[in-house]
Amino acid sequence: MESSGNENRGRIKVSCEGHSFFYPISDILRLFTGKIPKESDGQVLCEGNEGDPDITVISRVEEDIVETSIEGAGERIFSKREDLRLPLNREVKRQLYFLLSGHFQKTFPWGSLTGIRPTQVARELSEETEMAGIYGVREDKAHLAFLTKDNEDRILMASDPSAIHVYIGIPFCPSRCSYCSFVAQEAPRKTELLPSYIDAVLSEMDMVLPKIGASIETLYIGGGTPTVLSEELFEEFISSVFSHPEFSRLSEVCVEAGRPDTFTEKKLQVLLDHGVKRICINPQTLCDETLVRVGRKHSARDFLDTYSMARTMGFSVINTDLIAGLPEETYEEFCDSLCRIIELAPENITVHSLSKKRRASLTREEIVRQEEEELSRIEKMLSFASGKLVKAGYFPYYMYKQKDTLGGHENVGYAKEGTECLYNVAMMSDQRSVLSFGAGGMSKRVFPEGEDMLHVRVERCSCIKDPIQYISNVKAMAEKKIGFFCE
Repeated sequence: MESSGNENRGRIKVSCEGHSFFYPISDILRLFTGKIPKESDGQVLCEGNEGDPDITVISRVEEDIVETSIEGAGERIFSKREDLRLPLNREVKRQLYFLLSGHFQKTFPWGSLTGIRPTQVARELSEETEMAGIYGVREDKAHLAFLTKDNEDRILMASDPSAIHVYIGIPFCPSRCSYCSFVAQEAPRKTELLPSYIDAVLSEMDMVLPKIGASIETLYIGGGTPTVLSEELFEEFISSVFSHPEFSRLSEVCVEAGRPDTFTEKKLQVLLDHGVKRICINPQTLCDETLVRVGRKHSARDFLDTYSMARTMGFSVINTDLIAGLPEETYEEFCDSLCRIIELAPENITVHSLSKKRRASLTREEIVRQEEEELSRIEKMLSFASGKLVKAGYFPYYMYKQKDTLGGHENVGYAKEGTECLYNVAMMSDQRSVLSFGAGGMSKRVFPEGEDMLHVRVERCSCIKDPIQYISNVKAMAEKKIGFFCE
């Protein structure tokens, strides 16, 4: 019989007694194993690594206690209900993190905070040290969360809390990067979809925008890569978007042009003709070898030429993205890219963290060594970026996290004073309502639960992810959003 390859892999089983908080438990298991857990009959099961023993965790919630223990190992965390400072789901998650951290002798920079908005947690606390004590967050990350939270709040307080922020998504790219986890289609293979998709987005906007009573403060056109459209289709799209009277009093417009290989002077001129002065040009790295390795169809020179063209034409705010942890890219190559970007003096620089997927064929020793090497490399990159950017006059103004990055690291937007992108803060802070058009977009309404508008309740409205299904169901998506925003 052929081996399945799993005989020597340990398994973590979490038995949930008195609760069904499977999702937060799965988050913690993914953090420690990198594997996607499965839920069945009140248990969460997760495959471990080669050579790991099986362990069973009992996560129990009774009337007056929350308890997490490893069966047969004597390891146990216990809290009385009257002493709990957190909602039950967070306490269950927090206990599991600390239990597994002690068992595996492993910690992560953000502790048990696997959610995407650390600044929201910072708003709930009074001191940075509480983040470490309650959630196991490392001191430097807690400081970053509080600093970013303060900058987010300062930016938000200068905006209209009742206004809506609009996102238009074009989920198509000239090629798919090897690290990409977003909903995106490769335009060369889906060229026939582009006109129909644009028609659908414009149709949805025509149906929804007149029904929205609130004012619209910002507009962000993202992707994918919006500039993947042909010059003619791009001009038609942009002109149609700005024909809506609801966009007549915008305080900010940003277009995520993204890939340098999709820019033309004509497309940039179309944006300028409609008053757009804020764009994103995202190289991800200035190492040509890495660009080839991850499947991007442009060179560092292409980025530099495009950046120069945009500056010469008059774009006043440019954001560039870099990624720490791209496959096989060295610390020195990342630092070189960042330094060269800083020399260009873009107004905004966003630093993302990302890691390779681990190969299932590796032994436990190889996996441990790989993790340690990757964590060390990304830690050094992020530390260098933070220090270098602050010295160069940038400050962190928004932050979010994504699942399954090695070590659970963060993505941080840095800006020069007065050039911050309000949409990014509104979206990532969960402090303002967002109306999203296009496949895969997530709209949300924010309801204040305090006079300061910084403590809110958020409701979300998703949209079909697949562009083909979106095109076929655009009327239903429009009606869904009208009901969501107007009820």
